[in-house]
Amino acid sequence: MAKKTNESKEKKQALKQKNSEYLWSMSLAPKIGESTPWIQMLVISFFTAIIILITRLHSYKRDLSDFYWNGPHDDFSDFFSYFKMTAICICAGLVIIFLLYRIFSQSLYVKKSFAYIPMLIYSIFVLLSYLFSDYKEFAWLGWNDRFEGTIVLLSYMIMLFFIVNSVNTEKNVKWIIYPLAGSSVLLSLLGLSQALNKDFFRTVIGQKLLVPNELTKEGYVWDLIDKAKENGKQYLSFTFQHKEIYQTVYNTNYVSFYLTLLIPLFGMLFIRSISKGKEAPLWTKICWGVLFALTIFNLIGSASSGGLLGLAVLVIVGIIVLNKRILTWWKPVIMLIIITIIISGITYQRWSTELLSAVDGVIGKNVQTNEAVNNDKSDSETVKHHIDYMETTGSALALSIEGNELTVNTYIDDPLSVKILDSDGKNLSLAETDVSPVYKIDDKRFNMITIRPAQDKDGNNYIIVGTDEYEWPFRLTKGGIKYRTGMATYTDLYRIHSIGFENNQGFGSGRGYIWSRSLPLIKDTLFIGHGADTYCAYFPHNDYVGKYNTRLFSSNINIIVDKPHNMYIGMAIGTGCISVLALLALWAMYIIQSIKIYWKENYTTYNSYVGIGIFLGICGFLISAIVNDSSVSVMPLFYGLLGTGMAINIMLKQAKESLS
Repeated sequence: MAKKTNESKEKKQALKQKNSEYLWSMSLAPKIGESTPWIQMLVISFFTAIIILITRLHSYKRDLSDFYWNGPHDDFSDFFSYFKMTAICICAGLVIIFLLYRIFSQSLYVKKSFAYIPMLIYSIFVLLSYLFSDYKEFAWLGWNDRFEGTIVLLSYMIMLFFIVNSVNTEKNVKWIIYPLAGSSVLLSLLGLSQALNKDFFRTVIGQKLLVPNELTKEGYVWDLIDKAKENGKQYLSFTFQHKEIYQTVYNTNYVSFYLTLLIPLFGMLFIRSISKGKEAPLWTKICWGVLFALTIFNLIGSASSGGLLGLAVLVIVGIIVLNKRILTWWKPVIMLIIITIIISGITYQRWSTELLSAVDGVIGKNVQTNEAVNNDKSDSETVKHHIDYMETTGSALALSIEGNELTVNTYIDDPLSVKILDSDGKNLSLAETDVSPVYKIDDKRFNMITIRPAQDKDGNNYIIVGTDEYEWPFRLTKGGIKYRTGMATYTDLYRIHSIGFENNQGFGSGRGYIWSRSLPLIKDTLFIGHGADTYCAYFPHNDYVGKYNTRLFSSNINIIVDKPHNMYIGMAIGTGCISVLALLALWAMYIIQSIKIYWKENYTTYNSYVGIGIFLGICGFLISAIVNDSSVSVMPLFYGLLGTGMAINIMLKQAKESLS
């Protein structure tokens, strides 16, 4: 009887301990510290480490007839995003099955964590933004070539929740880190091949991995690849320049973006292996050192200032948080510095130009005034004047060039029967030029403007307005004057609202222009967004004048801006400002908790080194996100490591509490 009583007390004490460790748990929930089964960890490993490797051709159709800037085609191809999106959703689906299994087996548990409230708020506003979106198809699956819609964003949150509540031991952590190291080796070697102009994807085997062996009119694709090789050619055409490091992440900028997560992690594991002395085998020291070197080469070699910015910030944060601890690691730290210096020297020609250009943009050296443009031209070249605006209203075209306004009133039956008025209402006449039928405005304020009539094969009349030898075609219709785009479609022009960067539109490779046109869009999404990944549908693509004035885009004013090159702006427009605040709160809580933990950590365990490495990587990533976009190529890695970092923090905190 006494024995049963003691057993009962022990069970009650164990249950009490479990309840103190969990926010909520079922009767058969394991204790904190029990490893999660490998089959469940396998999904986490795949999500974090393997999805980034997926690259495969997917052909699809999308009806974009509602968008005048797209043109008539509806056939698209994707190599880098669609199947990554599919894999993300499959992982989330498997995780839901695992959670249901835990419920039915009475083993479901929820750890105590600050994360759940902001995660829930974010998920709610992602869903609300989808429900109220005008473009539900795009909001659900995501935009072309991106595929980061509602279903993917919700999958991120599902995976984050599962990772936090599954990574319980050092063994679980290694289930993530080791596959991640393996995939990083493959990606780094691929990037190295691209940097050396030996791109693996341009080889026969690489091309066959990229495309399925489908039957075409010319024959089976793989046979065509072989024939092209025999003729000294490539079957696939690549938009990437030779020696560009793009790996499998669609954009060279994304290479440095995701590597800000990995470099501090691998660096800390190298420091651990060296600090352990003879306890750590030589091969582990070499492996972590080589992996650090490869990732550093790919980040610096990608020549992306965003990644360099993130790297600089994480170094500063590391110095602050680790402080005197760095002195005890002086040997491995010096070795890492030497590796970085050597690789920086080898890749100098790659990153120096990009970095100097970025610095010039920040300090405003590339100010795009008329004077700056004129200084770049010889006396024999045409001076490019700044167009303030072009606006079509009914049958009239209003425009302003360098502060001088005029209105061109048109008539549908006779393009030259125009009535031109300046801002004071004064009539301006046309004067003949040496080239017929081109006319100039007989006023020295507008002597850079020409006007000529035109007619298409269907008999539609046009008026062609020339500014500094650039021609703006306007069709005369019963409904008024319409601008003819480069896609042979028609649209109205109006004054585009912008915020900031007036004198530095070229900042950050055109980010100044893009951000200045994106920020005004946020006033409509303070509460609920337009729908995940619908940014492209709302950007003012008819800002042809703005692109014309921006030196970077002036040669291609029909360029489509499908992303803001700023993760936070993209989220604010897609899922609303409240969703952004929710994620910022989540990340801020994690950062604050990490600083408290790692400031005093003794670094005696594997998890502590991994934890600080992940924390520094998250800091660098979030800073780099200011000039980079969220994508299905990098975000699984981010959320996978974030969840692992949060789980490690819980383990380290509980270990300290158990000792106190």
